[in-house]
This record gives sequence, C-alpha cells and structure tokens, in this order.
Amino acid sequence: MADTFQCTLVTPEEAVFDEEVTYVTFPAWDGQQGVMRGQSPLLTKLGIGPMRLDLADGASRWYLVERGFAQVVDDALTLITERATRDTDLVTDGIDEALADANRRVVGGDDSGGDRRQAEIDQQRAMAVKAMAARAAGSR
Repeated sequence: MADTFQCTLVTPEEAVFDEEVTYVTFPAWDGQQGVMRGQSPLLTKLGIGPMRLDLADGASRWYLVERGFAQVVDDALTLITERATRDTDLVTDGIDEALADANRRVVGGDDSGGDRRQAEIDQQRAMAVKAMAARAAGSR
C-alpha cells in the first residue's frame, strides 16, 4: 500500500505496536503532532496525552502515551514512551477525584520541589484519561 508507513510503539517493558499505518497523531511536548507517509525527518519529545493510529484497513486504535521520544526516519515512525495504555484498558474509576487532587496539589504546591512536577504530570494524565473516556463515550 503506497500510502502507509511503518509505526512502532515501544515501552521499557514491551513492543506495544508494530504495524503499517496511514496516519498517526501523538502528543508532542509542545502540542499535538501528525505524521503521514512522506514526513520529513523528525525527532521530538513526547508529552502526555492521546495517540491515534489510523490502520491500513481503515480502523483506528487509540493509546494514552506518557512522555518519551518520537522519531521519523525513512518513512518509519518510532515512539519510545515510558508508558502506553490502550484506550480499552484505561481505568476511569475515580478519575474525577484524581484530577481534583492533582489540581489541588498544583495550586498548593511550591514551585521548587519535585512534588509540584509530579502533581503536574498527574494532572496531565488525569485530563488525558478524561478526554479519552469522553471521546469513547461519544463514539458509541
């Protein structure tokens, strides 16, 4: 298929995905990034958020990715991430409470400590889980 390219998604524990795709959108550190066949070489830092993989058969697959790096070389996209969770495996129970707790910690934390950074990471993850859950509910 002329419009596809190889996409590989890897965590420290496993190779999560390794297939031909037609399009990928993922959270870069500075916003959402899209990749299609013919993309110029790219190396970017990943953020925390939803990643959509459009498969060659027309289906889409969603993952929550959490930090790492993405690289495009020779029409192949490789994403190396700390954690990748399939949308069907996300746990949404208690997510509102987790987000409220992270928000309190961000607002109340001091700017110099690692606790504030962890609170911001927890906040980003909770917001991404909520967004993915809302997208899944809307597609039913």
